[in-house]
Amino acid sequence: MNTKYILNSLVWPQESAGGVQRRILSVLKRIRRVRLMAEAQHVARPVIFCVIAMVVAVAAMVLRGGLVTSWILGTIIMLIAGAMIVQVHWAVSHLGKQGDVLREASAQAEKHYVDVLRRIVRIVEARDEYTRGHSQRIGRLAEQIARRLELSAPQCELLNLAGQLHDIGLLAVSEGVLGKQANFGVGDFRTVQKHSEVSYEVLGPLEMLRPVLPAIRHHHERANGTGYPLGLKGEQIPLEARILAVADAYDAMTHDRPHRSAMSPTQAITELRRCTPSGYDSACVEALAVIVGMSIHIAPSATCDAPVISDCSVSQPRC
Repeated sequence: MNTKYILNSLVWPQESAGGVQRRILSVLKRIRRVRLMAEAQHVARPVIFCVIAMVVAVAAMVLRGGLVTSWILGTIIMLIAGAMIVQVHWAVSHLGKQGDVLREASAQAEKHYVDVLRRIVRIVEARDEYTRGHSQRIGRLAEQIARRLELSAPQCELLNLAGQLHDIGLLAVSEGVLGKQANFGVGDFRTVQKHSEVSYEVLGPLEMLRPVLPAIRHHHERANGTGYPLGLKGEQIPLEARILAVADAYDAMTHDRPHRSAMSPTQAITELRRCTPSGYDSACVEALAVIVGMSIHIAPSATCDAPVISDCSVSQPRC
């Protein structure tokens, strides 16, 4: 898949996606420059200490000699010290103001970049009838689950954004693999497994997404350690990742895929409960059940001891 072509095909107000990317890189370079300049603020402390030492030396000279030359020399040194303090104060204040301006510019550039990425995801998904709208639905579901679990409003909103971008790493997987009508083979599955790490690397530079980057990286981990990329277990998996995992699995199960037909919401919730707690977080599953109107828990007829892998039909046991 040609990502450059996709970027160039985006409709961006007043400028091309390439122009936005160049502006983002320019701002990031300026931020790095200002960060280096901002380190000059640390010079202020030793300068002040030097000035204090100079004042003490002048005072000692005056007290010992009391000569006119000592007074004149002391006055000159004091004037120089005062000028140094004023200059350092002005430079630090100027750097602080410039840093604030560039931090704001960086935040705006990040928002533009995120918007570009969201457009890429929507365009790529729109080309496949099976995945159209998948990421937007994940974002909404993840936010709703987070609200049911009483996470803070900023966390809920970030989870919505994380849900929309969590699978951007699938751009690194060929359409031939993703569109297969049969179950994934071992080789194909290993290729698909890399997408969460790719998503993490692509989104890693964005400061605004830092709190939910672990969720994007680990949303395919499973409580019994059979997930990927690191095989985390239980509470080792971040709560936000567990939320995304449940939302992702539910949406995948309730929509058609090339290798299978969609389940009903009732069947999907029953399946998620069957794979709890060996695969999915029970609190997240029950929060989702309330959201879709299935709050009455019916005990499953079988337990899920096999590897739990959502929407990846591979040649190994699955829930």
